[in-house]
Amino acid sequence: MKTRRLKAPAKSKSSPMIERLPSILLSLFAAFFAAIASFVISAAYAEHRAAEIDAAAMSLAENATPSIMHLAAARAELRHTEALLSDLVNNAVLGRPVDRHEIDQARGNLSRSLDAYLGMPVYPGERKQWQTVAQELGKLGLDADRVLSLVANGHPDEADKLMDDALQADFNATSEAVMASIELNARQARRMAIEIAANRVRARRIALVLNTASVTFALLACAAAAVQVRRHVRLLWQHSVLLERRADELEQFAGRVAHDVLSPLGTVALALDLALRRCGEGEPAQKSLERGRQAIIRVKRMTDGLLEFARAGARPEPGARAEVHPVIDDLMVELAPVAVELGAELRVEPFAPCAVAASPGVLTSVLANLSRNALKYLGDAAVCRVSIRVLDARDAVRIEVEDTGPGIAPAIEQTVFEPHVRAKGARVPGLGLGLATVKRLTEAHGGRVGLRTVVGKGSLFWFELPKASTEAAHTSEIDASTSE
Repeated sequence: MKTRRLKAPAKSKSSPMIERLPSILLSLFAAFFAAIASFVISAAYAEHRAAEIDAAAMSLAENATPSIMHLAAARAELRHTEALLSDLVNNAVLGRPVDRHEIDQARGNLSRSLDAYLGMPVYPGERKQWQTVAQELGKLGLDADRVLSLVANGHPDEADKLMDDALQADFNATSEAVMASIELNARQARRMAIEIAANRVRARRIALVLNTASVTFALLACAAAAVQVRRHVRLLWQHSVLLERRADELEQFAGRVAHDVLSPLGTVALALDLALRRCGEGEPAQKSLERGRQAIIRVKRMTDGLLEFARAGARPEPGARAEVHPVIDDLMVELAPVAVELGAELRVEPFAPCAVAASPGVLTSVLANLSRNALKYLGDAAVCRVSIRVLDARDAVRIEVEDTGPGIAPAIEQTVFEPHVRAKGARVPGLGLGLATVKRLTEAHGGRVGLRTVVGKGSLFWFELPKASTEAAHTSEIDASTSE
């Protein structure tokens, strides 16, 4: 006896793509991360080198160059002081009048130049070199004061001898010490200039390498992303084809369901009409039968409206229009007895005639869900009241349903319009789909929904639907006249 082998089910085409998705995303992330990291490292390295260049340039501009300028000025004043002192001694020897004012001024200029130099930052080895300059300056100052004292006391020959023997050597030694300080700062300036040039070369080379790497990684990432995008687009196209097929099947299913629902409703409506004809006027059963017949009409209107909405691809039918007054009046016929049974007050505040851009069935569904919820959850409130208001909101009609119930708990206030969301411990039966239906229908028609609630005081649910256009009103009048 031959055994039949069961054929393994074919794997979905999208499953390999889905299985590879984490590795694809990881590869793309790695490539983009490498590109970004290269850019960041390049920028950081360039910034670091730029900071070094700025520091060297700042030191060159604010330390080395000013120090050289101040020392050069001091050396010039030193030679100027030497010449003035020599002229003063010669004039004293020749018996001419002497004036030490210019010498004092030159020594003051020398002191100011050296003080300005000492206010600059110190390079390595510069402090030790300054000690030599200070020693020579001190010796020079003492000998110069001795020469001036001898001239002032009438001993020009001794002053001239001291000038030739000691003071000339003091001036030369001090000038050489200042020159050594100038050369030290000049060496620092040359070193910083070389460092700036070297840093610029290194920065350009490293930045070129890193930028090339980052561009390469970015191109690789873009190429990989383009390949994956093409694959993903192909997958999305296949998925959209599948969704279209399922949508067609769902539309056919919705039509069958509507037919299956409406057929028995038609039978029930016919039976109620026959019962109403046989029922004598004024009999107690007549009112109940009429309520039942109106309820059947409302269910048929809601089913037709929702079916039209589903067939339109979850978009409102073009030219849809619903007068608000008739919808609310019709709904009150159904809800007023329910309110009486619950011991609640159901009232509609006066409002001006208006129309919304939706079918009567959709408007009935949205308003009925909110009104039934408000009545259903009144609970044991001290004042049981549900109020319906219709307000003008410029380009939209705003409808509010306010109750005096227990309010919405803060834990679910933000998610109350999501499917299957119900208050914890709710005693009223339900699936938690009413408010989700309200939100979906309203937003699909270009409207909004919202809630204001205070625990223990009640809730106010509202929705807005765009106003119906004048073209829609004209179309509805033509349809009404045609049907007549």
